[in-house]
Amino acid sequence: MALPHFNLDKLYFDCIDEHGNCFILYWAELRVSVLRLVYSGSIVSGADGTAVERSSFKGLPRPIVADDMQFINDRLKIRGAWQRVDAPISILLYTDACGREVRWNCHHPKTRTTIEVDGKTYRGLGYVETLSLPVKPWLLPIDELRWGRFLSERHTIVWINWKGSNPVNHLICNGIMYDDAVFEEDRILFDGGTSVLQFHTKTIVRKGKLSNLLAKMPWLKVIFHGRILNTIEVKFKAPTSLSRGADTLDTGWSLFEIVTWAK
Repeated sequence: MALPHFNLDKLYFDCIDEHGNCFILYWAELRVSVLRLVYSGSIVSGADGTAVERSSFKGLPRPIVADDMQFINDRLKIRGAWQRVDAPISILLYTDACGREVRWNCHHPKTRTTIEVDGKTYRGLGYVETLSLPVKPWLLPIDELRWGRFLSERHTIVWINWKGSNPVNHLICNGIMYDDAVFEEDRILFDGGTSVLQFHTKTIVRKGKLSNLLAKMPWLKVIFHGRILNTIEVKFKAPTSLSRGADTLDTGWSLFEIVTWAK
């Protein structure tokens, strides 16, 4: 199905406290021709592994990107504040034949974050990014996407990896980019294999198809191609250690995902 104009802007916020309480928030705006749709959602994954998801298609103003950011949504019963710690990262991932660019705008790779959910307050390290997608996502040259971040007081590591006809492999550790990351089931090796991020006791935060997220507005399935509707996303959180050789350099929490595109 040919669509005349397509653009998806998505802001992603997260935070994990020292106990493993994890919070993921989304704000997204979809424009297809004259249609405009605003979506917001939240995932709260407790330290015990239980998860609660909420979503709303009621219009919420776009969060303003600044050093200090806020996400306030009474419908989702959540509000948070993210104070930037590290410098922004912006990477061009893909340019299509028409010159339309897909850029990873990691403007808050590490933040000090306060979250209020259902009357309780949590504090931890967080992350915020914006992804602008002027390309129909089912046309992206991706078979599998891996994304994630590891945060501690001393280290900020973010990564993005595409498998497919336009491979991408970027890992940034404290502002230094490496293009040699090797992804294994429970660890990532980089810097010639000398540095290792080891995930311990992974917990699934969410697993499912994109089509499941559209249950409240099934007519949207008319817009999206089956390759996207059948995409499988698995999000994980894990306590993580960073080591070099035999030395453990740091520990913290990672939040990461694997997205597999339908054939």
